[in-house]
Amino acid sequence: MKNLSVVFLGLALLVSVPVGAATPFSGKIIALDAGHGSTDTDYGASGYCGDIPVRESDVNLKTAETLKTKIESSEPNATVVILDRVPSRKDRVSQAESIGANVLISIHHNGSLDTSVDYTQTFITQNSDKKLANPVHKALVAILKLPDNGIKHDGYGMTVYGSVPSILTESYFITNTNEACDFLTTGQLRVSQEVEGFYNGLNTYFSDTTGGSGKGRNK
Repeated sequence: MKNLSVVFLGLALLVSVPVGAATPFSGKIIALDAGHGSTDTDYGASGYCGDIPVRESDVNLKTAETLKTKIESSEPNATVVILDRVPSRKDRVSQAESIGANVLISIHHNGSLDTSVDYTQTFITQNSDKKLANPVHKALVAILKLPDNGIKHDGYGMTVYGSVPSILTESYFITNTNEACDFLTTGQLRVSQEVEGFYNGLNTYFSDTTGGSGKGRNK
């Protein structure tokens, strides 16, 4: 009788953990803005590895494309849309709203005349966007292992517009020589690390039913 009970318990455990169970990303729509890139001259900051220029707009797009691939390949019930690179930031936000995005992340990389400067910073406009900013920023800092310059509350970039919870990230300085040179390598370690940070941060955000369940933004 004891052995029979064990068999029933084992079957019950198998039934309670279905294959393909919903994840925090299930059903979510994530809008990614690859900052700049609307024209040939709209490339943001430029770093250099020796004499070779590395444009921020290229790094932004590569990061967005890699993040889209990672999320959609591991989370089949999630949708990631890279917004059209039109000149108007307001139009980019409108596109995110039109697709019913749960969140909007505007991906940027900082710039400085000092090629040794490097840190991680995130920008928000609405106080409620801290729910998204906190886990994403924390995850980026943890994996990039750069000085933490915090979450800045400012009317900056695309976070000013619309109703979608949104953040603008400056994960590292593309003008930093080491960062620029890494982008030119085959492995692009920093892109991979940043994407992992975004993924981990979003997973935490969507796991929190108070932050990840809705599509609205409380001003």
